[in-house]
Amino acid sequence: MPIANCARCGRIYTRVRRDICPKCVAEEDRAFTLVRSYLSEHRNADMAELTEATGVDASLVVALIQNGRLILRNNPNLSYPCERCGEPTQSGRFCRRCAKELSLALSAASAQLRTRAARPQRGRQRGSVSR
Repeated sequence: MPIANCARCGRIYTRVRRDICPKCVAEEDRAFTLVRSYLSEHRNADMAELTEATGVDASLVVALIQNGRLILRNNPNLSYPCERCGEPTQSGRFCRRCAKELSLALSAASAQLRTRAARPQRGRQRGSVSR
């Protein structure tokens, strides 16, 4: 079994599945339970209200959302900034506009690479060359 340092607290632990130690997993689970129960009772809470009421750090709340553990279907005021443009988003790392732009750019780059690969290479000889 591999030994690793916890990404959150730095402790050494035996890594099984996650990049955080069992103690940090327990703390994350406790925070998830607190946040989920608070949001079920306070559907219009924003990030500041949520973090103040639960004591859970905003970065952990965002990580729970980005990892898919916390889904914000019924919490319209809870958002965090897009990593690219700073616009509010409720899921993932990017807002819808940035996700669409990045997807289009990736598709264009992929098509360009396919086009280059399909073109015959000039000046290069295929096969073996003897001296």
